[in-house]
Amino acid sequence: MTLSQTDRAVIFACGTIFLTFLINAKFRLTWTLYLNAVLTAGAFGYAIRKWDESSYLSRSVIFGVIASITYIPLDWLFSDRVSLLFYRIPNDIRIAAVPLSLLLTWMIAITVTIYLYQRLNSIWRRAYISAAITGIVVFIGSTVFDQLGSARLWNWNATRLEHFPHIGSVPVFIPIALTLTFLLSPYYLFRQIAIVAGIRCGLFMGAMQFLCFALFHFIGISA
Repeated sequence: MTLSQTDRAVIFACGTIFLTFLINAKFRLTWTLYLNAVLTAGAFGYAIRKWDESSYLSRSVIFGVIASITYIPLDWLFSDRVSLLFYRIPNDIRIAAVPLSLLLTWMIAITVTIYLYQRLNSIWRRAYISAAITGIVVFIGSTVFDQLGSARLWNWNATRLEHFPHIGSVPVFIPIALTLTFLLSPYYLFRQIAIVAGIRCGLFMGAMQFLCFALFHFIGISA
């Protein structure tokens, strides 16, 4: 597999997200999340204009934005109504419950994830193998980034989740739910325009988290 210029722009976005979360794990500087969003938007915009001949990145950006916006009401339910987590960015603009800086970060993360799936599938033409690899990357990535974001950017509700198994700081049902969400990447993108695909992803992201939460909650009670 030869890296394209668009691939390098996506790798750049991954690097800036990781660096931003490392900085916030130590200092909680919200402005770095906005800086990351601006740098990534610039890199993506340039890559789309110059190199994105197959439209994988442009389609992924639309998908990431729509999926994140679709997920907002579900996030509000989990955070404000069910109180599974609390955001710790008090001076940021709020969109429903989520701080704008984190919403923009979600958009980038989902864009990168669905771009990975599309690029793998363009090489191998094996949709479910590509989705499986994407799911594994999502499981590892969501677990790592939760360790960096917890305590500084958000907190999981220890009272509600104390009996749940954890990987470090993250309740295990979260990376499992996200993995299951992106295992369905072929379903989202199969003969669908990016807007419809993004809506499907946003809805499934919330549904999978609820189902995984309910399952682990039931197992905990039964045990």
